[in-house]
Amino acid sequence: MNARKCRRHTTKDGKFLPVVTVGFALTFAMAMVPSAGRADDDNPVRVDFEASAGAEYDSNISVIQLDTATAAGDIAAVFDATIEVEGDLAPGTTLRAGYDFSQSLHADFTNFDLQTHRASAGFSQELGKITFDLDYSFVDASLGRKGFLTINRIAPALSGFIGKTLFWRLEYVYTDKNFTNRTARDAKVNAGSISLYYFLNGTRSYWTLRYRYEDENAVAPEFDFRGHEIRLRYTRRFPVAGQDSRLRLTARYEKRNYRAITPSIGVVRDDDRYRFNAEWRIPLTRHLFFLAEYEFASFVSNLPSADFNQHLVSGKLGVTF
Repeated sequence: MNARKCRRHTTKDGKFLPVVTVGFALTFAMAMVPSAGRADDDNPVRVDFEASAGAEYDSNISVIQLDTATAAGDIAAVFDATIEVEGDLAPGTTLRAGYDFSQSLHADFTNFDLQTHRASAGFSQELGKITFDLDYSFVDASLGRKGFLTINRIAPALSGFIGKTLFWRLEYVYTDKNFTNRTARDAKVNAGSISLYYFLNGTRSYWTLRYRYEDENAVAPEFDFRGHEIRLRYTRRFPVAGQDSRLRLTARYEKRNYRAITPSIGVVRDDDRYRFNAEWRIPLTRHLFFLAEYEFASFVSNLPSADFNQHLVSGKLGVTF
């Protein structure tokens, strides 16, 4: 998506909830930022900003949400920016808001240029040894300079420690997806997940295991499915040239059981998705970093357009404050 700004500010049914979220995020940020630098502030606020730009090679340009793959590779310029604001409303109560922007610009497949805007807001409340979180986010994505997809998402969660090395998190997610000019794919999704974090050396070295179940109910029955996903991740921080670098290795498997016959193949669709990712973030100075990433994805499906392999390689130079 090459458009320079978000073209739509409402969902298809005319609701203005996304605008309220963006407005809350910006108002909260502007109200809190001036006090963020005051050491004697009774309610300290943290403001994090990060931006990066670089290049990406994709061996198989595709749109997974549309079951479309070109079987051809391309290079793209990529840009990402994030701002997050977090402040304490009261002891044990934290408010947060954020905005994310991403853009890809392909050399040849410009119809696959993707631009995404995401606004979010939420809060955390400590309840003894358990923390309750509630987050809302709105995503507006365009594809090839045209409207593509909007997503409304709300997610309550509970989390806490078991001992000193094991952390757990339970989350329920409700998602409302609306596609532009593809109403058959519009869907409501109910999903639940459990995540376990095992700390080997604090946050310098730890494992994460997550299981996720989702039930997607689309307008067209052939897109309805129940899915199971298992993700295993290892995170390690270690010094490079006197600074802390971060390495992440992730393996993910997803099984999708569709519930109706797909007309184009005359049978019920069946998908298995495998992904392996390696990401290395290398700090160059206090505020400058380099991010290198590689991902291999193998989508196995009896629907030919959704059956393909893909390699993604990217390098980005970024700043953080």
